[in-house]
Parts: sequence; structure tokens; C-alpha cells
Amino acid sequence: MKQGVSKTLWLISGIVLIFAGVLAIIAPTSIILSLTIVFGLAMLITGLAEIGIYVFARSAMYGVGWLLANGILTALLGLFVMCNQVVTEAIIPYIFGLWVVFSGVLRLVDGLDLKKFGVKGWYWMALVGAACVLLGFISFIRPIIAINIIGVMMGVIFLLQGAAALFMWWFENRLKID
Repeated sequence: MKQGVSKTLWLISGIVLIFAGVLAIIAPTSIILSLTIVFGLAMLITGLAEIGIYVFARSAMYGVGWLLANGILTALLGLFVMCNQVVTEAIIPYIFGLWVVFSGVLRLVDGLDLKKFGVKGWYWMALVGAACVLLGFISFIRPIIAINIIGVMMGVIFLLQGAAALFMWWFENRLKID
């Protein structure tokens, strides 16, 4: 049952993030207005899903402490984005930069863990993680550029995070520790 719950949570998380990413790419100019609701909610749901996966699979999966940390950070940032709409618009590149760098490092480590388990295609997860780290740093280094292209950038970031969640959903059976 634990495996079924965590797989379902990975799947829901991936679908929500990919939906948010597609929405951001389709309507990039209106993203700042809807960002506080849609993306804050997507981050909150994803964070809670990762915390739920930790609760149900903490003894059966390798490296779930990092998953818990990412889930807590994601849920807290999601709440912050939803509750502080005025402040969020001004500091959005930094909020998402922080989240994306942290999540990207986690995905990079997940990819390397997949390699340890002998999973073919492990490099896709590592590549997604590296791309997230790069986009997060771009958001920190050039916030003005990030603000100008925030919709598309957020769309790409959420698509990458959604892909990473779907990778975990797909590969979860291979990550179990006997």
C-alpha cells in the first residue's frame, strides 16, 4: 500500500506541475497576476505530496531525508507566494530561484542515485536537475531578465519539476531497498 500511495503522490505532483508549466507558457504576460494563486497552490500541493511520500516511504526508499527537506521548503514557499501577493511580485525571481536551485540539486542527486541502482536512463533525471540549477542561478544573477520572461521561465521550470516528479513515479519500483 505504501508504494501505491507514494506512486500516486508522485504522479499527482508531476501532473500538477506540468499543468502549471503549460499554463505559464500559454499565457506568459498574465503570469504575474495569476502566479500567486496558481503557482503558489502548485508548489503547496507538490510540497505536501513530497512530505506525504516521505511519511509513507521513509523506511523503504533511499535518500528520503532530502525529499522531506525539499517538500517542506516547497510547501513553505508555496504558502509564502499565496499569502504575500504584493511582496511576491517584487521578489519572485529570488523565491523561485531559491526553490529551483534546491530542487535541482535534489534531482541531480536523484539521478546519481538512479545510476547507483543501475537504472538505464538515469542521466535524464540528472540532466533535469542540472537544467533546474542553471535556471535557478539565472534567476538570481539576472532578475530583471527573469522578470521580463517570468512566464516562460516559470513554465519551463514547472515542466522540468513535473518531469522530475514523473521520473520518480516511473522509477520508484527500482529505488526500493530490501
